[in-house]
Amino acid sequence: MDTKPKDEKVANPSTEFEKPKDLIKDSDLSHADKRQALDTWEQDARQLMTASNEGMLGKEEGLKVNGNNLLGEVVRAKDQIGEKPTPKPSR
Repeated sequence: MDTKPKDEKVANPSTEFEKPKDLIKDSDLSHADKRQALDTWEQDARQLMTASNEGMLGKEEGLKVNGNNLLGEVVRAKDQIGEKPTPKPSR
């Protein structure tokens, strides 16, 4: 049994799970918890991608295998639980 607090899993999913698909398999999290955690993960992935596109590499960028596919993994995980990606706000 996983002993990590549920709030920690939802607030910091990228530090608690290796991949978004691992998060959706966690039976301790409700659908709403998974949606909130994936929203957080998606926002983080979008910010990292934006920073990378602007030439500002994050300290963890490039350290994860297939890190450049993180946003796609989050979107696929959201699809598996019946959720849609959060559109990027226009400036």
